[in-house]
Amino acid sequence: MEETDVERVLGRYAGTWSIWRSDTGRWYATRLTRALSRDQLAANLAMTVHADDAEALDALLTEQERLATATP
Repeated sequence: MEETDVERVLGRYAGTWSIWRSDTGRWYATRLTRALSRDQLAANLAMTVHADDAEALDALLTEQERLATATP
């Protein structure tokens, strides 16, 4: 993924997710909201997700956003 793509991912989820790259090179994102409810957790929403690269993280966050809109 090109640097501009990384910036796009960071910009897309700014204010919703805190995104960073670990010393080992893995990408992480943590929700900037309070704890999830039991119903949200049961619907596979996660407080923190991780992936091998920014592109895979983008896909995970897109799925998390989709799940969030489908969950009360």
